[in-house]
Amino acid sequence: MLMTIRTKITLWFSALMIVIFAIMFTLIFVINRYVLYTDVEANLKGVVENNRDEIEYTDDFEADEVEPGDHYLSYGEGYLEIDDDFVPERQGVYTVLKDDGGRIIYGTPPIDSPLTDRDRVQTQMVDGERYYVYCVQLEEEELKGLVLQGFVNENASETILGRMVELSLLVVPALVLVAIVGGYLLAGSFLRPIRQMTATAESINDGMDLSRRIELDRGRDDLHQLADSFNRMMDRLEQAFEGEKQFTSDISHELRTPVSTILAQAELTLERDRTGEEYREDLRLIQRQGQYMKKIVNEMLRYSRLERMDTLPEEEEVDLSWLVETVAEEQMLNSRNGITLSWQAEPGLTIRGNTEMLIRLLTNLISNAFRYGKEKGTILVSLYKENETVCLSVKDDGIGMDKNETAQIFHRFYQADAVRSSHNHSLGLGLSMVAEIVRLHHARIEVRSEKEKGSEFLIFF
Repeated sequence: MLMTIRTKITLWFSALMIVIFAIMFTLIFVINRYVLYTDVEANLKGVVENNRDEIEYTDDFEADEVEPGDHYLSYGEGYLEIDDDFVPERQGVYTVLKDDGGRIIYGTPPIDSPLTDRDRVQTQMVDGERYYVYCVQLEEEELKGLVLQGFVNENASETILGRMVELSLLVVPALVLVAIVGGYLLAGSFLRPIRQMTATAESINDGMDLSRRIELDRGRDDLHQLADSFNRMMDRLEQAFEGEKQFTSDISHELRTPVSTILAQAELTLERDRTGEEYREDLRLIQRQGQYMKKIVNEMLRYSRLERMDTLPEEEEVDLSWLVETVAEEQMLNSRNGITLSWQAEPGLTIRGNTEMLIRLLTNLISNAFRYGKEKGTILVSLYKENETVCLSVKDDGIGMDKNETAQIFHRFYQADAVRSSHNHSLGLGLSMVAEIVRLHHARIEVRSEKEKGSEFLIFF
């Protein structure tokens, strides 16, 4: 039988409540027994001691001098005077006057009990009830043969704790039941987000709808945080899934043209006999398309590896000032259309990063500036420090972009319009790689561009 988390929590909570109440009840019962015994013993001793002071011996008395309520009993050669303050029964305590032989002289005992040790409270069971018995020897010379014996039933003195024990026997089971039901309901309320997560996960699994999310009321407890984490995970999964779909679509689109060209050229070549030079020309065309396909595959694999990374593979202290000068000098050799490349690097600026990736980042930015720069234009690469931020800037005075384009330039395979890109054989992956390298270095990239006035790419490390 499958036991739910809600049931397990309720069972554990119920068991804990029962144990706690059992311990509390046991403690109250033990304390009550102790307090009851102490209270009964003190009360018994007090009554008996007070009554002892009310017994006197007299040789003779005059009947007209007897005070109302006093009792005179013949004893020895005189009389026992029992004052009216002598109380045979008070608060459940019975006091009996006996001689040393156990014969009752005055009072009525609640039970038949022999004399016990003097000055010590003892217990006696009669018909299933416990009695406390206390004996004291009268000390006056004429009274030394007499003993006061006190009796009290243990139930005669009810304490507050005793009433609590009785009340707890009625209340505790009800409280335990209420606690169990309340715990079950609360567990259901607390675990509702988990049930919603389970239902959402099952619906995603059944329908492959990665856009589904867990909708919860506002809250900041652990389960709400778990739900938020689940939603963020689903966001990433959806993005990854859509990315894979887009990747497949993009690479299929990019490969379709060279594959079609190769097939068409091969069919055309096989239609008729050709001269050696014509065959070589056809093969060169097929070779160019094959190399273009190889370039596409290599760039896509490189980009895919970057996209899957969460951290840099090798991190080191990179002298960014030296790197900017080195890459700029190399890229100056690839200048085209009369474009002038210059650079300004503040010396001694270093960051934690990956040298190979940073070289590719700078190379892609400069190549992009050459590609969309105007004839005989300029490119300026700058490296400087503002407060605690190292800033890298690649600025050109080329064709520029409008706001709609700047929002898309970091997407895979995005290129400017066909007129501007038809001559440069760009795959549209350069800036996408730049964005991924910036992400891996925990940096930020910003684009400032104006149509027909140029663009500036700023990276803040």
